[in-house]
Amino acid sequence: MPGTLRDHGLDGLIGRLMLAAMVVHFMVSPMALAALGWNYDAPGGAGPTRFHPSSYLLLMLFGLLLLRDGNPLVSLGNTFARDARFALFLFAWGVLLFHAVRHQQLPAAAPVDTFLMPLIAVLIFLRLGDTMRHRMEGALHAIFLVNTLLGLAEFLTGFRLTPYVAGGVLIMDDWRSTAFLGHPLTNALMTGCYTMMLLLGGGPRLKGRWRWGMIALQFAGMIAFGGRASLVLLVLVAGIAAMRLLFLFLAGGRLRLRDMALAGVLLPIGLAILGTLLALGFFDRFLLRFVEDKGSAQARIVMFELFNGFTWPELLFGPPQVNLSYFVHVYKLEFGIESLWVAFILFYGILPSLMFLLGFLFFLFGLMARCQARGWVILGYFFLVNTTFLGIAGKSTSVTSLALMLLLMLPREVPRLAPMQPALRIWKPDPAWRMRG
Repeated sequence: MPGTLRDHGLDGLIGRLMLAAMVVHFMVSPMALAALGWNYDAPGGAGPTRFHPSSYLLLMLFGLLLLRDGNPLVSLGNTFARDARFALFLFAWGVLLFHAVRHQQLPAAAPVDTFLMPLIAVLIFLRLGDTMRHRMEGALHAIFLVNTLLGLAEFLTGFRLTPYVAGGVLIMDDWRSTAFLGHPLTNALMTGCYTMMLLLGGGPRLKGRWRWGMIALQFAGMIAFGGRASLVLLVLVAGIAAMRLLFLFLAGGRLRLRDMALAGVLLPIGLAILGTLLALGFFDRFLLRFVEDKGSAQARIVMFELFNGFTWPELLFGPPQVNLSYFVHVYKLEFGIESLWVAFILFYGILPSLMFLLGFLFFLFGLMARCQARGWVILGYFFLVNTTFLGIAGKSTSVTSLALMLLLMLPREVPRLAPMQPALRIWKPDPAWRMRG
């Protein structure tokens, strides 16, 4: 197919490496890296280990794509000329990176892994052919299947594949599963996004009873990961979707006999399983989090007191990070700043944050131009949940995860980014022009 990467030679290698990069991205968490001695999340450590291994793979692949086109600079320019929204986002990201490193003395790893890598991943993905995209979608379903199964096993047995480490500190008194995706809140957020995509009809390769079985499994996994906001919002969306189907049916919509028979069989079985799990205490620890959350809810109120310690100029352009760390310690916020928006302001300042978030909107609109409209529901869910914890204000790979999931699960048919044509790489004089001269 013209304009896509064909599955042979260098193109096939690039496609397979992109598949490998996606698997590494999802399956190798910061906790797994800590267990392997890769100091990704803890304070200190060598510079190269501050970046996720998948970031190196994505940058290498993007470089290969540019070299493949013949003239890397021309190829890079054409890539961003095709969609100026990505170029505007890159400019906003560059300004934020300079401000973070030069003025706020913050490490560069967070802006790179959290916001640059999603752009690189999207630009690579748009050059892949349909065959590789289908393989990646299948791999994505497999990743969430094994991640949830491992999470449930950890929840039921107390065993952990990797130690629960946050900020270099080993956590021993938290029952929530970490599985392959790492932090329980990250697990809950991404599992919720994946489940919501399935509920909205995404993931066309997963059909029928396999789809409903996967949805049920992911809901069970949400209990193991213990994300309250993630699960409550997911149940709300699922309820709205169910009410919509009921309304369509009452309005005279047609339902297939097979679907009605399947629902008639699965509904009582599901209720019986739910009742059994409730009687066995499967939900007890999760429900207890709504009553005793170890001060997490109180911390979300106290964190607003941090603003009182800074002047307006400091809040506008970013307070000194040493002072911020001091006030976090004074107010005993052992969980840190548990809000994306509050953390962004206190890390970078109001004006730099507004400038960057405007640029980030350009990226999101560019991404959603390549996804189905229902993907906006997923984005809303993603940012609402991020409001309840540090999320993408810190170092995170979840934006890259979300971008790949949207492109794979809810794709829209749009023209793909084509490689440079040979005639555009090197200018050759027309012999007829010479004769005329």
